[in-house]
Amino acid sequence: MSEQTVSVIEGMCLSLVGNGATHGYDIAQHFAPATRLGQIYTVSRPVVYRALDGLVKKKYLSSAKSTGARGQLKWILKLTKSGEQVRKEWLNQPVQHIRDIRTELLVKLLLRDESGLSSQRFLTQQRATLQVVLSGLLRDRDDSVAAVWRREQARAVARFLDELLGQRHDVVSDSDSSDRLQLSARNQLRATVLQVKHGGVLSSVKLAVSSGQEMTATITQEATHQLRLAPGDEVLALCKATDVLVATQIQ
Repeated sequence: MSEQTVSVIEGMCLSLVGNGATHGYDIAQHFAPATRLGQIYTVSRPVVYRALDGLVKKKYLSSAKSTGARGQLKWILKLTKSGEQVRKEWLNQPVQHIRDIRTELLVKLLLRDESGLSSQRFLTQQRATLQVVLSGLLRDRDDSVAAVWRREQARAVARFLDELLGQRHDVVSDSDSSDRLQLSARNQLRATVLQVKHGGVLSSVKLAVSSGQEMTATITQEATHQLRLAPGDEVLALCKATDVLVATQIQ
């Protein structure tokens, strides 16, 4: 492994050169807001040029004079051997903080895709890298606004990574294999989570069932964290029928 580190913008530039971009102007165009990359990470042309100059000084890129179609002077950029090594290391390095998921991780996934690299193993490593942080945030019992925000971020990141890894499934799916669990509860209602409200120990989960009806489940806060319940989740509500009351309209 190289002892050198690069910034996100430098890693992106190395990857773009590795994917075939050879001129500073062409590379800067990839960061325009309307491009696939620019929708994730937008920077100005001067910032890109400074990053490229820095990579040349670090000897990760070589620069040679060239003449454009109109006779203008251009510089052809190529990866050096050390630059190719750093590029690969950067693309394979999971991000260390939840805050970097929205930018650095998404950028790496896009550039890996454009490089023809599979990301399944990379995502597995990313999930493992953040597991301790995510678990700690989800176990936090603090009800302050900041703590609730951090927990919701952790749930969102966990669901996002699991979705990309293909590990998120409905509780019961028509495509389940024959080894799925058989449940004794016969009152099973498909529902959508509307709201999750945490108390000291218990949490209140409001569900939307068919025909616009709503029901509320009271479960432990630990269970909501383990299930990563959040508004919009599709769930299955299982009900015991021993205490069902039936009412009719009085004639």
